[in-house]
Amino acid sequence: MGNDGWSGWMWLWGTLMMLFWIAVIGAAVWLVVRAATQRRAEPPTGRERARELLAERYARGEISTEEYDERLAKLR
Repeated sequence: MGNDGWSGWMWLWGTLMMLFWIAVIGAAVWLVVRAATQRRAEPPTGRERARELLAERYARGEISTEEYDERLAKLR
């Protein structure tokens, strides 16, 4: 019984400790990536949103091509 019987269990505790720290670091990385992704997904500006609405109305056939072009030119 060398080392007071600890030598047989050290591989288990060492492995568990390593897995614990891998999980902690992985969770921290996941939180940082998630926060950065949410910051990038900002809502469109007023002008961009107006273009989107105009394109949607054009796609639904609510406005003609001429009217779409005219309004799009005014948004630029």
